[in-house]
Amino acid sequence: MSTSNKAKLPVSILCFGNSLTAGYPAGQPYAIRLKDKLEDAFRGHLFSEVEYEVDGLPGDLVTRGQYIERMRGDWKRDFYDWTIVLGGTNDLGWGVKTDDIIAGLEKAWDIPLSKGGKVLALTIPDTKYQGSNLGERRDAVNKAIKEYKKPNFFSFDLNATIPYHNMEPSERPKYWEEDGVHLSAGGYDLMGEKVAEELIRIMRLADAQEHDINSIASDPRQRKAIEDMIFEEERGNPRLLSQGYIVVRKTDLD
Repeated sequence: MSTSNKAKLPVSILCFGNSLTAGYPAGQPYAIRLKDKLEDAFRGHLFSEVEYEVDGLPGDLVTRGQYIERMRGDWKRDFYDWTIVLGGTNDLGWGVKTDDIIAGLEKAWDIPLSKGGKVLALTIPDTKYQGSNLGERRDAVNKAIKEYKKPNFFSFDLNATIPYHNMEPSERPKYWEEDGVHLSAGGYDLMGEKVAEELIRIMRLADAQEHDINSIASDPRQRKAIEDMIFEEERGNPRLLSQGYIVVRKTDLD
C-alpha cells in the first residue's frame, strides 16, 4: 500500500544530547522549531503530527557521564521513528581522546538503530575557544560522524551550519550566548530550522523512493527484492542502473 493510502500516524522524534539539545540557558529547545517546520512541510501527507521528546542533560559526557544509560532508558520506555543525536562538546572540553568520543557516539547511535529506528547524528558545533588543539580534535570527531555508514543512519553538519569563528562578529549576538558555547533563543530557532530542513530532504527522498517501488512492484516479494537491491546500491553496486529506475544513495545525502 502506498504512503498516500496509509492512515496518517504521528511521527515520533527523540532529540537527545546535552545542553545544546536542552536549549540551555535560553530554555528554548531546538525541537520546538523543528516540530513547526516539519508539520508545515508534511502534515496530512506523511504523518498527522510531530510528537517529540527532549532529553538533553547539560554537562553530560558521552564517555563518562549518563549519556549511554539515558539513551538506553529512553528506548526502553518508547519507540521513536527518529533519534537526533548530539554529543561530544563536553568531552572535548575535558580533554577526552577523540577515539573514545567516537566509540561512545557509535554506541549511542546503535541503540536506536538496533531497534529499527533512524538516526540523524549532528556534528559538534564550534565554540569561541581554540586552545589545546580543540579545533583539530573537534574536526576529527566530526569527520568520523560524517563518514559513518550504516542502514538508517544519516548525519548533518551542524558545525558548518551554525559557525562561530566563521560568522560575522556583528551576527554572533543573534545566535550565540556570550560564553561562546551555548546558543541564544535565536540560535536554537535557527538550529531547529536547519535540522528540520535536512529531515525534510531525507523524508522526501524516502517517500519518492517508496512510491517508485510501489509503482513498479505490487507483489510484496518483488518489493522486497527491490529494497534489497537498493541496499546494495547504497554500498555502490551499479546493478540498479540496468533495472529501469534510479535511486539516490543515502551516501549522496551527506
